[in-house]
Amino acid sequence: MAETAITTVLAKVAELVAWEAAVLLEVGDDVRLLRDKLEWLHTFIRDADRRRRLRDDEFVAVWVRQTRDVAFEAEDALDDFLHRAGRRGRAARTRAAAAPGCAVGWWPGCAGEVALRHDLSSRIRQIKKRLDEISANRAAFNIEHTPAPAWAAASSSATTLAAWDDLEEYTVGLGKYSDMLIEQLLDDAVAARAVVSISGESSIGKTTLARKVYQSPEVRNHFEIRTWTVLSHKCRAADVLRDIHRQMTNQLRRAPSRQVAEDGCDGARACGPGKDISNQLYKSMTGRRYLVVVDGSIAVTDWNSLRASLPDEGNGSRVLLITDSAGLEAVGHAGHTYDPIELTRLSPENTYEVFRRRVFGRGDCPGRYKSRYYQDVFRITRGLPLSIVILAGVLRSKELPAEWDEVMAQLAPAREQHKGTSSSSNGRRIMSLAFDDLPHHLKSCFLYLAAMRESTPVDAQRLVRLWMAEGFVRPRRGSTMEEVGQGYLKELISRCMVQLVDKDEFGAVQTVVVHDRLHAFAQDEAQEASFIESHDSTDVLAPATVRRLAVLNSTTDRYVQLSNPLPKLRSIICDFVEGRNNRSGKCIQCSDLGFLHASRFLRVIDIQGLELKKLPSEIGSMIHIRYLGLQCGDLEKLPSTIGNLVNLQSLILGGRHVHVLEVTTAFWRIPTLRHVVAPFALPSRALGDLHSLQTLHGVQPRGWDGATNPLAKAANLRSLELSELTADHAGALEAALESLDLLVHLSLRGDLLPASVFSVPSLRRLQSLKLWGPVDAPEGPTGAEDARYIRPNLSRLSMWSTMVKQKFVNMLAELPSLGELTLMLDAYDGDRLAFGDAGFRSLHKLKLGLPKLEEWAVGAESMPGLATLTLCRCTRMQMLPEALAGMEQLEEVVLYSMPDMVGRIKEGEGEDRHKVKHVPVIQTIY
Repeated sequence: MAETAITTVLAKVAELVAWEAAVLLEVGDDVRLLRDKLEWLHTFIRDADRRRRLRDDEFVAVWVRQTRDVAFEAEDALDDFLHRAGRRGRAARTRAAAAPGCAVGWWPGCAGEVALRHDLSSRIRQIKKRLDEISANRAAFNIEHTPAPAWAAASSSATTLAAWDDLEEYTVGLGKYSDMLIEQLLDDAVAARAVVSISGESSIGKTTLARKVYQSPEVRNHFEIRTWTVLSHKCRAADVLRDIHRQMTNQLRRAPSRQVAEDGCDGARACGPGKDISNQLYKSMTGRRYLVVVDGSIAVTDWNSLRASLPDEGNGSRVLLITDSAGLEAVGHAGHTYDPIELTRLSPENTYEVFRRRVFGRGDCPGRYKSRYYQDVFRITRGLPLSIVILAGVLRSKELPAEWDEVMAQLAPAREQHKGTSSSSNGRRIMSLAFDDLPHHLKSCFLYLAAMRESTPVDAQRLVRLWMAEGFVRPRRGSTMEEVGQGYLKELISRCMVQLVDKDEFGAVQTVVVHDRLHAFAQDEAQEASFIESHDSTDVLAPATVRRLAVLNSTTDRYVQLSNPLPKLRSIICDFVEGRNNRSGKCIQCSDLGFLHASRFLRVIDIQGLELKKLPSEIGSMIHIRYLGLQCGDLEKLPSTIGNLVNLQSLILGGRHVHVLEVTTAFWRIPTLRHVVAPFALPSRALGDLHSLQTLHGVQPRGWDGATNPLAKAANLRSLELSELTADHAGALEAALESLDLLVHLSLRGDLLPASVFSVPSLRRLQSLKLWGPVDAPEGPTGAEDARYIRPNLSRLSMWSTMVKQKFVNMLAELPSLGELTLMLDAYDGDRLAFGDAGFRSLHKLKLGLPKLEEWAVGAESMPGLATLTLCRCTRMQMLPEALAGMEQLEEVVLYSMPDMVGRIKEGEGEDRHKVKHVPVIQTIY
């Protein structure tokens, strides 16, 4: 897509113009003229891209392709200049350090710098000449510019719109199917393991229906284990079994420690080298009533492997398949099988209801327009749910009636062809219109999702950081770049191009997913525009001209085979299936990143799942790198040259085994650092001016003593996680905390933790706190009586082995915003715990895992908003608090490994049954 290419070049031009005047001497006019020409071209190319997508003019397609290629050439010239200039700048600083009388920085008179500027000027003139030739050819072949409608940026309708996060999957028109599905899943007449299936065309709402039933109270109460696996392209049977086992293990690990569950299942070890995942899954599932959901088309051989790995004990277990007609053939010989539930398209009435909710929320379209658009929406979408919500995403930001009419007019050809046009073609026209309607910066952000794995939730933090590294996120006064990126993601959700999976209580997006058809559209468009080239195999024959490469492996290959140099490469994203093991017990292997040595313009390296022990020292010459993410095996060493990455924003390191890594002190002087998630030893005095640093996770203190503040120059830090703390670190830690006024999240782990985290005045913005280890004042910190004023925003608190007393808990009860509380292992020191009257007024989620607890008293007016209560291995607890009976908001009670308490709440005969009989969901897990 030429539009995104030009947008990228304009951002590079702005980056170059921001340099000191000496750098632009003699080339400044050329750069500005190139910028002006590209800005004018930018206004024309958007319509050309739209026409190219509609395939209505081959001349337009050629013009777009040639314009894109020239934009790439301009980007190469600018990146080459910035790369060479940066290396010369470092050399100049080295010379200046060796000769104190010399000036630091650029030397305009030096022959090398003059030649560098002359080379850039010459390349820019050639690029402008090519652009002039392309413009002349456009005129010669009569390629007309027909501007697309100028949409309004936001709705000016008086009708209230649905909020961006009020876009859950409405199940309008699916009621009868929902009842049928629940009846089959809970059918007591069929005790054998049975197969239930939902079928229908793509985008008909199969997953939406299944998700609603999967999360219903009836189903959550009925099945002890519930798993949901999405079948990606070319996935193997072992991958499916491993994913089911992982989810099952996570559910059984609600215990208050990292110990292996009672049945001996442990995801990391059970799936390790030499283990038979099929037998391990069979053993772990035995004795449990389970619901296994498989979303996608499954081959017969894979289905047979799945059946053989799941026990059939006559306890009412179910396997739910969400598939198409081809997938149904795989279950032909599956034992007891219910007739498939086949979904059909929505009626006109239900079509408009889904559309109305997506656009207006609780409101409605003004009456004078309602009947007109009621018919238009159904004729255009033909009752296909995905098409309905995408069209709604376009129109919710448009003004009634003028802009709505223009949108409908653009889609008129699709609605007039009726039966002559396939549903997939009709849906693609709607997706194309929605994509064309995106602002320039959001088009790049959306296409970037083509580099993510299909139908798999994407971490929002990671996505926003990648966008920032690519230069898609534009600075905005009064907001951090991360906040702007979150705004971009919320707008894509509002436009229904991305689906919200989860958000936190503060409104930040945590995970998103893209519908498989929208994902396929993004991949096709990204490939056509040379934006991203995606592969699903490690045997990648990538052309030397590739600029962004995504390798999303889910095959049996074990080695990365990228032998040819990639000199134009800006980004590489490799995502390999976790847990894959070969006979030697090693993950997918890659001795180093040697295949990237020629990629000197790299900005993003994001690799997950490779066996990688070290980084090559040549990484230090890739000075454009802004994002370096390596979730790779047993990384043991970082080269000292990592300190040369002067533009680095995010460093994310992780893997199966964590080694504390020493890093050069030069790394802590990189001024652009924003996010560091790595097992680093954090020195006491070596940190530089880290004014941009937002996140610091995984680090351990080294050499901290006294009241020295190791984070004195990281005053903008928002999230901090420290481990291996001891009493010797107390002074330095307190000095650090007193300087972090903007801190929102804090996690401390060690032998002795300061209770003063609840009383240090600077931490008034703190929202999330995790403590692992005993605190130094178990009765509560000095000044605890003022805690409600000192911690006004603390909403999430987790305490493990903190050994606090009742007085400390009384202090916590006064926190005005505390919504989630977790007390595990020896978090509380005592056998009697009391939550007094009027305490914990905002609490909605409570998890207690206190093995020594015998009595838990709760005041009548305590926790009035509690919605979820989880009790883990509180085996000595004699009874549930009477106050639970009066908690009208309580929606779920989970009892893990508490057989005596399960007997006390048993229907009809349990002494505590009356306390929880009003709770919709009661889960008991042994």
